Amino acid sequence: MEKEQPQTVFEEVLHRMNEAGGFEASVLASGDGLPIATAPSDYNFQTIAAMVAVLASAAGETQSRVGLGQLDEVSVLADDRIRLVCRYFTTGGEEFILAVVVPPNGYYRRATNSAIREIRRAWHS
Repeated sequence: MEKEQPQTVFEEVLHRMNEAGGFEASVLASGDGLPIATAPSDYNFQTIAAMVAVLASAAGETQSRVGLGQLDEVSVLADDRIRLVCRYFTTGGEEFILAVVVPPNGYYRRATNSAIREIRRAWHS
């Protein structure tokens, strides 16, 4: 049996996470914001990936200048209460960003924590 491609595995993780969290869109990106996998949505994934890259750059600059420790997340809340959340994590020496578009008053930590665990397992297998 042929081994599943990592990108497909990551896309499946994102799809399950979106369903569990009711997220409108999600992107798994490298530490510098380059997209690795996305889950289909009505949002333009290229726009979300670009925003993730901008936030990654701004977060890294802020972390450096302010002297913050390792970032866990960066969140942008719009006036319509939709939130773009970027969760930062490392596995296998590689840095990743898991970005999700959270609906108004939505919760995201449990679903994103679960997805991060799945991504780590998939990365190591």
